[in-house]
Amino acid sequence: MKSKIWETIKESNSIILLTHENPDGDAIGSMMAFYHMLSSINKSVDMVVLEVPESYMYLDSINKIVDKSDKFYDLAIVVDCANKERIGQANCEFEHCKKTIGIDHHASNTNFCDINYVEDNTSACAQVIYYLFKEWNVKFTKKIGECLTTGLITDTTGFRNNNVDKNSFLMAAEMLDLGVDLHNIYYMVLSKKTMPQYLLLKMTLDRLELYGDGKIAFSYISREDLENVGAKYGDHEGLVDLGRNISGVEVSIFMREDDGYRVSFRSNGKICVDGIAAKFGGGGHKMAAGAKVNLSFKETKDMLISETMKEFSNK
Repeated sequence: MKSKIWETIKESNSIILLTHENPDGDAIGSMMAFYHMLSSINKSVDMVVLEVPESYMYLDSINKIVDKSDKFYDLAIVVDCANKERIGQANCEFEHCKKTIGIDHHASNTNFCDINYVEDNTSACAQVIYYLFKEWNVKFTKKIGECLTTGLITDTTGFRNNNVDKNSFLMAAEMLDLGVDLHNIYYMVLSKKTMPQYLLLKMTLDRLELYGDGKIAFSYISREDLENVGAKYGDHEGLVDLGRNISGVEVSIFMREDDGYRVSFRSNGKICVDGIAAKFGGGGHKMAAGAKVNLSFKETKDMLISETMKEFSNK
């Protein structure tokens, strides 16, 4: 399969890179690692993402990302995306390609591409790509290393999740050898906060509620909140982890008003939240998942709490 992907890439002249909507650091980092690699072998390559979070602007060539394309391509490579419906695109770019390749690490991946490569036992999609590049004898550069490290740090929450193993650290060590500033990327992705981010953090903490004998944490922010503090896209990232960090909490739920409600789930390990997200048409990993719900605030909240409570009852 790895060789088939590489042969398909070599046979393609025009390539588009896509990922999931509301992209995180793993999605952006994985996409941009491919961009640098494909550019180095003289492929014509475009990256399409509807919105790019400000926190990843330190990555080289991130300004090359566009929000839509009317072109037709020989190949689409979709990274870190479990199903076709979650691809973030404005003009159905995925449909404008002769061939499609999906590279992912979600166990819920639906194999929606012509060629699918899913390694669900890895910490991040960036780690899957790291192994592929090594298989293809790609020359790792500092630019590629910064992109891959961004994905690794994001999806392991700074090597704190239970999806981390020794291979995660071995990959990080190799990135350090390339000259990647691990400390700076950690700071930019996980620590640095703008004033709007701090104000949203305060709101989230002020509204935090506990359910199920303190095992479930819930909070939210509205569209009006985002407008009032002057938040930019991506400023809500990480707020779901606030509830998970409370002693006794096993599942944290965070709602963000958008076109409907975007819901994030985080688990401390005892409850698999990807199953809860799936009940709302979403998905993800055992400890981190998400979904979109098009109901009222109260209906959405009540259903989320109810379905999560059922998971505890089943244990």
